[in-house]
Amino acid sequence: MANIDFAQLSGNARVSAVLHRMIELKLADRAELYKAPQFLNFGSLNGSGSSALQVPVIGLAGTDLMAAVGDGSSVSETLPARASATITIARQALRYDITDLASLTDPLASGAGVGVEGLANSMAIAFGMRLTQMITALSSGLSQSVGSTTVALTVATFFDAIYKLQLQSNDGEFAAVLAPQQINHLINSLRSETGPGQYVAATQDQIAAKGQGFRGMLFGVGLYTSSTVPFANVSADRLGMMTATGAIGYATGSPMPIQGAGAIILPAGSQVVVELERDAASGLTKVVGNSFAGVAEIQDLKAVGILSKATP
Repeated sequence: MANIDFAQLSGNARVSAVLHRMIELKLADRAELYKAPQFLNFGSLNGSGSSALQVPVIGLAGTDLMAAVGDGSSVSETLPARASATITIARQALRYDITDLASLTDPLASGAGVGVEGLANSMAIAFGMRLTQMITALSSGLSQSVGSTTVALTVATFFDAIYKLQLQSNDGEFAAVLAPQQINHLINSLRSETGPGQYVAATQDQIAAKGQGFRGMLFGVGLYTSSTVPFANVSADRLGMMTATGAIGYATGSPMPIQGAGAIILPAGSQVVVELERDAASGLTKVVGNSFAGVAEIQDLKAVGILSKATP
């Protein structure tokens, strides 16, 4: 007697596997560190008349000290120290092409998976991570640094970074942006430390307030981690940084939607404008995200590079 089993039905009345109604995102770093409070947001350059923003840095409010002057004597003129930093924005873009068949067979509602809507909404995080990458790349241009090539990051080196910032009269809460392996080395070094030093892991409330990537506090320094921290010395090392507030700033710009162009999608809370471009002959939709961003060191002595080996 023949049984109606799965093998007989497979390929006709049954399929070997079905897609779940929810997708699982591929593991990736999605910590948009540009939102951290130590990085200054100088706003949008839309309608400014220029693609560059000049930030004045003036020596006032205690930079110059009074001096003793004799009674009835004239005091000499003092000119405040003057400098500036320039942030120039440039285009940042990403494009996905999806066929009509791939789009219409998306099993998630409204194409929120690998469909037009899902691809468009992912542009916001893509821009945030690009801006984070631009900020962390500035560590290679800092004039002061600590650490040694191919040597694991230690608590002693971490203290050296603190000392360098304090020697320049920096105050307030410092923050360090380190690669994941640098964080691992630092925590491993802490295991042999004695005394009042303590690593305080981040709570959910702190992560909500400071953003993804915040790992906690160490010696009063906020710890952030990012895979965008650049390599150095032919990938033998990573070059993170420790900053005081105001070391680095950024500016953005959003392209203006053009009337009569293709459909426009504006992801919520994003600087990105997403346009849909149709290639009817090919049955294809091009999903193009555009935005503008620029970063710059505002005051070099408010930051110090942290060099350590990139491998376990």
